[in-house]
Amino acid sequence: MEKGVLRETVYAFNDNDTVATYDSDMDVWHPNRAKMASIVCEILPFNREGNLKFLDLGVGTGYLSRRIIETFPNAMIIAIDAAELMIEKARIRLHDHLKQVTFKLSTFQELPDKESTLSNLDGVISSFALHHLYREEKLTLFKYIRSILKPNGWFLNCDIFKTSDAVLEARFRYLHHLGIQQRLKRIKDIEKPLDQISSELAEKEKKDGDHPLFVTDDLQIVMEAGFRTSECFWKEYREAVYGGVK
Repeated sequence: MEKGVLRETVYAFNDNDTVATYDSDMDVWHPNRAKMASIVCEILPFNREGNLKFLDLGVGTGYLSRRIIETFPNAMIIAIDAAELMIEKARIRLHDHLKQVTFKLSTFQELPDKESTLSNLDGVISSFALHHLYREEKLTLFKYIRSILKPNGWFLNCDIFKTSDAVLEARFRYLHHLGIQQRLKRIKDIEKPLDQISSELAEKEKKDGDHPLFVTDDLQIVMEAGFRTSECFWKEYREAVYGGVK
């Protein structure tokens, strides 16, 4: 994919059909989403009743923000997304907590300039969103994230990655596609052959602008951005939860 069109791929999610089925599709594509969100909430070392302030990068339908508020009921969240329709969906999921959430429309590339006054955050979180960025864009964003965190503030990201070994990458993808096949049947009563799933997923990744790096690359970018720690807290095949502390 040409770098010049990367930003446009962010808006692939600003589509009524995509938004309408997004959460049920995520149950099929990424069944570890709930586990990964739980790890984020568990690893954050904050007082559960504290008046905390978070930034959610790529809020989507509000899944991770909802989990944060369930864990930290007094938290305030600034929820960023480039897709207006996703934000509308997030408003529905978070309807009982709208006084705690401020929604802002922005791409990740535009964010440092559009939200230059943000500061003193306890945490920055993200889920299945930052793999749309190239390495240099991640570094710029991670430096911005560090700059808006409090001392000892946390950055945690749940996302997809690729593997450096071609044999392992092929095996992990096969297992992912096999799982999708099984969950399609169980959740949506849809039967598809593996080669069709593989082809459709490849087309989706291209359309969505997926650009996953190696986990080790992301951890290195966290360190280059100036965080004092960089750690992978959980990983299964091509999914991981990682982050850093300022």
